[in-house]
Amino acid sequence: MTDVPNVAGKACGALYFLAQGYEDVGPSSPLTPYFQEIVQALLTVTHREDAGECRLRTAAYETLNEVVRCSTDETATLVLQLVPVIMLELHNTLEGQKLSSDGLLCGCLQVIIQKLGASEQTKYGFMQFADQIMGLFLRVFACKSATVHEEAMLAIGSLAYACGPEFAKYMPEFYKYLEMGLQNFEEYQVCSVTVGVVGDICRALENKVLPYCDGIMTQLLKDLSSNQLHRSVKPPIFSCLGDIALATGQDFEKYLMYAMPMLQSAAELSAHTAGADDEMIDYTNSLRNGILEAYSGILQGFKNSTKIQLLIPYAPHILQFLDSIYMEKDM
Repeated sequence: MTDVPNVAGKACGALYFLAQGYEDVGPSSPLTPYFQEIVQALLTVTHREDAGECRLRTAAYETLNEVVRCSTDETATLVLQLVPVIMLELHNTLEGQKLSSDGLLCGCLQVIIQKLGASEQTKYGFMQFADQIMGLFLRVFACKSATVHEEAMLAIGSLAYACGPEFAKYMPEFYKYLEMGLQNFEEYQVCSVTVGVVGDICRALENKVLPYCDGIMTQLLKDLSSNQLHRSVKPPIFSCLGDIALATGQDFEKYLMYAMPMLQSAAELSAHTAGADDEMIDYTNSLRNGILEAYSGILQGFKNSTKIQLLIPYAPHILQFLDSIYMEKDM
């Protein structure tokens, strides 16, 4: 790890696969006694003056992420101690405007959040840092790098999942960045990640997401209508409509007249695959998957509602879509 960048990078790679190899080893890992030492060594590598060579800094952070992801409950308190360390690193890079490290650090925090947020043992201890972490992520959005925005968005999705309904307090300030992400046609990966985060927020907030739904739905429907947006983003948008419907229940009523025709025309489009190449067939399948998830979320959202009859006019189209998929399997 202290050798020349090329060798140090290979050493990081060896640790990466070692951690991965012990991922499903059970409650106790042979790496546990060395966890703190490994983490410290990797952090030291990220501070090397020559860490920019041979992608060394990236290799060190990627390995750190894997070591944390594959760690067991035995090292949970050590992972928790890592939170203020990485937060300070992110704060310092934001102060020094070293954008290349911002994205890596957001990625690192995302893995830590997923690890700690999923465990009752550490969730309470982790939540004390949530406000500060969110504050740092919001500062990241002031940067102009799309890669950094993508990593910060993914990390916020994990934070929403960990916080649950309490994430509502961050929405007034975060919403403008969410909207900017949904409008980002040029860097469509950012748009796609933001669509996924809307789904995470819906699952976390449930009907508390309602005050933001008008703006979100307006933007999602614009995205679906746009010829500028990369087509790969559209299937996740349909899935996202299902997440919104599931979270808002019968309050999704006011969006039905806009969402259902969109779903219907996409369903009809997906029926024409004759003579299509493999890439088009894969895209069509992902489109159908998104449409099915949308219908599923809408039907479940209205399930125990007095407004269920509002879906009756759309039933023939839904059944026709299901029938076309069923018939195709026999061809």
